[in-house]
Amino acid sequence: MADQESGKSQTLDDVVAEIDDLIAEDDLDEAQERLEAAIEEHGPQPRLRILEAEIALESDDYDACVELVNDSIEEVDDHEDRARLLAFKGYALYYADKIDEARQAFNQAVQADGELWTAIVGRAMVHDYLDFHRAAMIDLDRAIELDDQEGQPFAIRGMIALRWGQLEDAQRDLGYAVDSDPYDEESRLNLARLQALNGDSAGARETLELLVDEGEDPTFAAPGALLRSQLALGLGSADAAADDARVAIDLLPDEPWGYLALAAAQITGGIGGEAVASLKEAEDRMKNPRDYPDLFALRAAAYDQIGKSDKAQEEQDKAEGAARLPEFVYGSLLNPSRNVPVNPNKPVDVRAIMRQIFGDADAAPPGYENAIRQVLDQIPQYIEQNPELGRIEVELPQVEGMERPPGNLVIQLNREQ
Repeated sequence: MADQESGKSQTLDDVVAEIDDLIAEDDLDEAQERLEAAIEEHGPQPRLRILEAEIALESDDYDACVELVNDSIEEVDDHEDRARLLAFKGYALYYADKIDEARQAFNQAVQADGELWTAIVGRAMVHDYLDFHRAAMIDLDRAIELDDQEGQPFAIRGMIALRWGQLEDAQRDLGYAVDSDPYDEESRLNLARLQALNGDSAGARETLELLVDEGEDPTFAAPGALLRSQLALGLGSADAAADDARVAIDLLPDEPWGYLALAAAQITGGIGGEAVASLKEAEDRMKNPRDYPDLFALRAAAYDQIGKSDKAQEEQDKAEGAARLPEFVYGSLLNPSRNVPVNPNKPVDVRAIMRQIFGDADAAPPGYENAIRQVLDQIPQYIEQNPELGRIEVELPQVEGMERPPGNLVIQLNREQ
């Protein structure tokens, strides 16, 4: 009898190992079939219930995963097995946007097994999501102490450092993340952004190569292509810059970013007429062109290049606020031109003010945008008449339906020569 039980246990070990391999290979259908056969042969063993929950999680069936854990957790005595089940539940709840419940599940998992790496990283993800960054850092440091070969904790820690403005720490950790997982597209993009801003153009281009050539998520691959396009422009390679802009267009065909970058490359290459056509394509993809000051600044440059100076001045006069393409390319945290207006005479972004007031600029009452713009258009003359002014405060109009006044717009004047 003992030998029979020993043989059965060994068979179960083999089955568990086989199903583990299938899950690792993302062959979830085959893993599920093998699991069902194993449960029929061996009964609902705790190890099989754990695999059942893991398959549900990997199949994005989060409700099923949570239900499986809840149904089986009391039957599992081993603290390590309990911790794994609770960690699977935590991830399922996290991906289902049930953040507080996810945090509770990860806390229980860590209490059951304080060295379960996946539970510690999961709790760090929840803390990061909740902006409990110091708590997240404690978990991430612990996860790295347990296993410094996995890239995920470095990736999360690098992003937290980026938010804190600790750029050297961010670059170091994101570098570790990319070395550990070359296909971590978000870390690769942010690492290249940091390298580019630090003047390491060659390093940034090398980092971007895999992302642009093999990237699967346009959210990261498209900005990566446009970053490489800008780096090419810095080297005077207009053709290479245009090629990468077209890559971005292929990745995000319904967005204007690639066409804006293509126009910049065409202007650099001396073909302003083609740039005007590209900017028309960009405008066709904009809900409101005034949300993209780049359009007017680039169009002014293109018209100037082809000798239409009146049209160039007309387009330049329309531009206000800062360009938006650099924010898309570098991200909001590293945007190198967030405070650099595309038109020195109109540095205030009226559409941005309206987004702050109404959430959606187009939700403003009719005439509100023009009313603000008329006030701002008088400011240069007012400054000229009052050269001693250091700042101007403009009262924004309140309209019917507003819960509270929109406040005042304060403009600090730069008197440096």
